[in-house]
Amino acid sequence: MSSEDRTQKRIADLERSVVDPANEVALIELARAYIDGGRHAAAAAKLDDRLSESVSTLGLLELALEAHQRGGTVERILDWFERDEAQLADEAAFWTLRGRAHELVGQLDEARTCHERSVVLDPESAEGYFRLGVTQMRLAAEKDAIHAFERSIELDPDLLKAYINLGLLHEQTGNSRKAIESFRKAISIDPRSVESRLNLGAAYGDLGMQKEAVSEFQAAIEIDPSSVLAHFNLGVSLIEDSPEEAYIALRRALTLEPGHWEANYHLGLLGFKRGQYDAAIRSFQQCLDSRPDSVRALYHLGLAYNKKDQPGRAIECLSRVCELDPTNSRAHFYLGVAHDKKGQYDKARLCYQAADRLKK
Repeated sequence: MSSEDRTQKRIADLERSVVDPANEVALIELARAYIDGGRHAAAAAKLDDRLSESVSTLGLLELALEAHQRGGTVERILDWFERDEAQLADEAAFWTLRGRAHELVGQLDEARTCHERSVVLDPESAEGYFRLGVTQMRLAAEKDAIHAFERSIELDPDLLKAYINLGLLHEQTGNSRKAIESFRKAISIDPRSVESRLNLGAAYGDLGMQKEAVSEFQAAIEIDPSSVLAHFNLGVSLIEDSPEEAYIALRRALTLEPGHWEANYHLGLLGFKRGQYDAAIRSFQQCLDSRPDSVRALYHLGLAYNKKDQPGRAIECLSRVCELDPTNSRAHFYLGVAHDKKGQYDKARLCYQAADRLKK
């Protein structure tokens, strides 16, 4: 019997058990089987039927939230939280779940209120402080978020996700060294955490510690060879010192995720740096196929056309850059270069003058 057949047989057996609406254990098992089998809508519908009959339990609410989250219908569960508030208002876990539901639909102020109420009810809940920190992080309340994550770590020193988010916040606020400390701690808790390795590598890169950054990205690839972000970050880190290895890493990222915009863009930069202008043009053009008004791609495509002595095409690209970003002095300068190549000297002079004004 295949794994899929076993799953279906288990579901059929559980469906027979749920004839008794009071059998909550069987219902939870059935809903979990539906979710595990990818039948999220069926799980949500079955749980909603049960929740509509009486006041919810925290176990049913938690599973219903998961089912609706996976099915993209979280809005529908908010009514159950509102209905059951009077009966469950003294439960910290109720407010954590409700806050999570508000997070998932983007109602961040409501989510923060719920999480604040949760930690008042249970000041020793590491998860409660973690979720409060996540919401404050999304609200750009960095100091409050840092405090919440630090509190969650005090309560649970092995809370990996809190160290990761704390590191991200330190990086966002320009404190790369503290970010590195947080990511290192996360790795000491779980050496196989690809997310921690990638973030630590990025933090090293911000400090110009390219050797250390490369080491972390390589470690991430050893853990998960299918990580697109690990191959991409490795390629970017190697562009200056090891272009051949950078090319291999960026191509691998594209193989794993065809159409990866940033990988194409950096392959274009790499081709330009190596004087392979035809390859650079192909990469930048692929970028523009999906984002026609990308200033970065248009600018470098214009430079590549200038290098190829195709000033007409360079003028098209760089003129568009000047329209999209009128204060780009370099675009005006290289547009002047293209006009010079074309023999349009008056236009070139105007471009050079514009570039000089913008520099001043």
